Amino acid sequence: MKKMTEYVNYIDVEMTPNELESLFVKDFIKMRKENNLTQELLADYSNVERVKIARIESGMHSPTVKTLMEILGPIGYTIKIEKINKK
Repeated sequence: MKKMTEYVNYIDVEMTPNELESLFVKDFIKMRKENNLTQELLADYSNVERVKIARIESGMHSPTVKTLMEILGPIGYTIKIEKINKK
């Protein structure tokens, strides 16, 4: 079996999945606060339980894409796939 680095399209990134998840959580919290939303208010708008939002923000829960769309859509946000730039 080939190693990832042996594939032609393989790109070595400097961030681990855990670091990327941590960055996502920080951005999620920042987005909520920049929009003057409490977890409770975000839960009301999105119809997703506040406990689930709290668990996402604490890193205890990794949400599905569907859950993220349910949370972000009603307040005018979406998610996208974005290339990671090297430092």
